Amino acid sequence: MMYYDVYMSCLAFPMSNSGSPYQVQTSAAEGYVPGGSYSVNITKKLLNDSDFRGFMCQARVADGNSTDALGSFTTFDTAKAKNLSCTTSRGAVTHRNRDLVSEFTAQWSAPIQSGQGSLRFLCTVVQQKTVFYVQLQSEAFADLSATTSPPTIAPTTAEPTTAAPTTAEPTTAAPTTAEPTTAAPTTAEPTTAPEPTEIPTVASFTTEPPTVVLRPNDEDVAKFKEYFEKWVEYFEMWKEEFAKYQADQCGI
Repeated sequence: MMYYDVYMSCLAFPMSNSGSPYQVQTSAAEGYVPGGSYSVNITKKLLNDSDFRGFMCQARVADGNSTDALGSFTTFDTAKAKNLSCTTSRGAVTHRNRDLVSEFTAQWSAPIQSGQGSLRFLCTVVQQKTVFYVQLQSEAFADLSATTSPPTIAPTTAEPTTAAPTTAEPTTAAPTTAEPTTAAPTTAEPTTAPEPTEIPTVASFTTEPPTVVLRPNDEDVAKFKEYFEKWVEYFEMWKEEFAKYQADQCGI
């Protein structure tokens, strides 16, 4: 069986190999939150180590009791890799061709359901046809939602308060006596209508508007005369040209 069939299958990985020149790292090393997005990176341990031609990665339970793939691989270079549906949709990522690469990075979304426990990435890396490394593991990363508990708030009891009674002092209004008032008699003075007043009449008159005569100055007259003479000159020239044109057209 060719090595591609071995590591591309979605079955359990075989026994791990030692002495791998490759490593698996993840941004979820300090823990993950259900539904969160994290990176997984396959790189060479040393700069002069050999590039690789193939790979496949999954996330699994860290205790090794299950071969189910968890979460999904969402973002990566589609020219280099593609998804595989192992247990879940897009539960694994593998190479698309056999081109040599020095590293590979993909984004992985953690499972939405909490309670999965600690996880780790397991990858197979193929260096060449007869050399490949299986069960390369990342560090285990814990489910942070299982270790983070909401803060507790101690109940508070408010002491009852009693308002001091208040007694309103009775008030007695002092009696008042209104003095009687007597209206003084009034006598209406007789009124006399004013004598009619004649409106004075004003004699109407008309004023004729003044006549304004505009007289051009000598400079304006001289310019006008100059322009007029040029116009006459151009007109005579046009008449001559037009006469020639008629002669040509009519064969005269």
